[in-house]
Amino acid sequence: MVGELTEMKDLIILGAGGFARELLSYAIDIMKTSECQWRVKGFIDDNLGALNGIDTGYPILGTISDHIIEDNSVYICAIGDSISRLKIGREFQKKGAEFINFIHPTARIRERVKMGIGNIFCPSSGANPDVVIGDFVLVNCNSGFAHDCKIGSGCTLSGGCDVTGNCTLGEGVFLGSKAVIVPDRKIGDHAKVSAGAVVFTNVKPGKTMLGNPAMVLK
Repeated sequence: MVGELTEMKDLIILGAGGFARELLSYAIDIMKTSECQWRVKGFIDDNLGALNGIDTGYPILGTISDHIIEDNSVYICAIGDSISRLKIGREFQKKGAEFINFIHPTARIRERVKMGIGNIFCPSSGANPDVVIGDFVLVNCNSGFAHDCKIGSGCTLSGGCDVTGNCTLGEGVFLGSKAVIVPDRKIGDHAKVSAGAVVFTNVKPGKTMLGNPAMVLK
């Protein structure tokens, strides 16, 4: 049961760039639901002018680097870059920040999905049964994981990505828009898969894959 407004926590969004503004619009959708237990307070960003000329209705409260963790606040890291999102999220976590899993009402999280904290599921995204997800994973619109996938912390799925059954993504993996990983494949830490690529092989850590069938970019 959602408490009265005075009992609700404030949501602080880390970052104030384009994706953070998208996330704000999704947050407004979530706040319309009866299950929501927070209200948006604003953004923090080291670029205090990030919203100049843009009236979101919510302010930049200060910088990320100088922010003091607030007890009555929850946080979500709206930074698109995998490495930066994971780094900043972990730094704030060590300082005692409480991160939420940010799940849009149209996202579908199925049975027995296990996940850490700070994950973002955008509209029409999802995870099918028995998926295991780390922390600070970003799943953009119309992207998702099929059954039995194992997803490392800090992964990013751009729009329209398909990670099929029993795949493993290491830490910080980045998938460009409409990338596809065929079943039973392993993608190493910090590997990148370009937009539209179809991966049929395992991918070593740090490699960039391009094309259909995807090949290592040299």
